[in-house]
Amino acid sequence: MGDDIKLWISKIREGDREAFEKLFLRFYDPLCKFAWRYLRSAHISEELVQDVFLTVWESRESLDPEKSIKSYLYKAVKNKALNHLKHKNLAEDYNQQIDWLNSTSISQIHDFNNEDSKFVKAVQKEIDNLPEKARHVYKLSRKDGLTYQEIADILDISKRTVESQISRSLKILRERLAQYFDLHTAS
Repeated sequence: MGDDIKLWISKIREGDREAFEKLFLRFYDPLCKFAWRYLRSAHISEELVQDVFLTVWESRESLDPEKSIKSYLYKAVKNKALNHLKHKNLAEDYNQQIDWLNSTSISQIHDFNNEDSKFVKAVQKEIDNLPEKARHVYKLSRKDGLTYQEIADILDISKRTVESQISRSLKILRERLAQYFDLHTAS
C-alpha cells in the first residue's frame, strides 16, 4: 500500500485527478472519524477533512512522495480541529462577556474591575508561566474543554500523564496565587 501511495503522490503532483481521488477515498473516512473525536460533529468533521484535501490539491506541486502523506493528513486534521475548537471557545467566551455586560450595571462593572482585574491578570500570568507541557495540557482542558482522554489522544500521551499534568498545574497555581485566595476568603 505504501508504494501505491507514493505513486499517487507523484501523479497528484502532476495534476492527476484520478490519483487524488484514490488518495481521498483511502483516507477520507478514517480522517472524518479522527476529526469527530475532537469535534463531536460529523458535519463539521467532514467539512474540515474536505478543507484539508482541498489544501493538498492546491499545494500538490510541493508534495514529497518520500514523506508520509498519512502523517501530514492526520496532523493537518488535528490542527484544524484544534483551531476550530479554539475559535468556537473564543466565540462562546465573547458571547458570555456580552451577556454579562448586558445584564450588569455600570457601577457593578466598575467594582468588578477594581477588585478583580489584578487577580485576573495574575491568573493569566501564572498560567503563562507554567512549564510548557503542563501549560499546554492545562489550556486544552480548561480553555478548549477537552476531556483528559481527548488530550491524551491528541498529544499521544497516557491519560494518567494528563491527570498528573493537570494536578501539577493546579498545585502550582494554588501556591503562586495563594495571596489572592486569602484576600477573597477574608472579605
